[in-house]
Amino acid sequence: MHPIISYLAAAAVVLFLHAGVVPSADAAPGTFVSAGCSPSRYAPNTAFESNLNSLLASMASAAASSGSTYNTFTSSAAAAVPTGRDAASPSAAYGLYQRRGDLRPGECVACVRDTVARLGAVCAHAYAASLQSEGCYVRYDDARDFGVADDTSSSSSVAYRRCSAGTSGDAGFLSARGAVLAELQQQGVAEGGGYKVSSSGPVHGVAQCLGGVTASTCAACVSQAVAQLGGGACAAALAADVYMVPCSVRYWANSNYFRPSQDNPGDDLGRTLAIIIGIMAGLALLVVFISFLRKACD
Repeated sequence: MHPIISYLAAAAVVLFLHAGVVPSADAAPGTFVSAGCSPSRYAPNTAFESNLNSLLASMASAAASSGSTYNTFTSSAAAAVPTGRDAASPSAAYGLYQRRGDLRPGECVACVRDTVARLGAVCAHAYAASLQSEGCYVRYDDARDFGVADDTSSSSSVAYRRCSAGTSGDAGFLSARGAVLAELQQQGVAEGGGYKVSSSGPVHGVAQCLGGVTASTCAACVSQAVAQLGGGACAAALAADVYMVPCSVRYWANSNYFRPSQDNPGDDLGRTLAIIIGIMAGLALLVVFISFLRKACD
């Protein structure tokens, strides 16, 4: 590699590691929340990569044409294989997306499209990956039953939790928050189509379960999520949310939706990646231009 390019690449990595991500208020749909990537990687130019690319394109396209909040997908190669992880057909790819129940159609399309695109960048060549954005969730795997999260361990596994920097010990706020969380837990999110909202005074809340999970798994997950929000680091937070495999729960007080706390800051990874890619592209063009000038002067 040209020494100038090596230096510039190293500088870009240092910039990425030290770039400060400023927590934003009222995060827009599609803003990065968290991601998970499998350690196993597929080789480039394989059947699985081809099927996965087709799968992700179908997911982004379907978001524009389907009014459903939850959709599952298979690659063309996967259509005829048996259920379960199929050793005879490792090229099969499966995926799903789910959007928040209150998103407008245009917001849903943009959220799923951007999340699908970001997933490929964040988890490049991973056999399985998931990415949670504000408002939507996208996941893919090489196993047909990957979307079934009905075991106890997955129901109680916290993928991500945030608590706001602002806190309050006001008895009125704590009482209203307790009422909102209790209603989300007790009234049955599954019976409400997998999505439920609640309000009490200045506090509002929403809970959503992943489509396809059983009512009992949904209820167990929401109970676990409420327990996560009602104590510990979020005990007095004015806003908080928790994402688990089968569900997510969020609450916020008026004007506090949503400012991440300093102890667990939000990481707008998509914006950071875009900045780094833009810098790298600009530096690459600069190196090419310098090389052209050197050849012209020789």
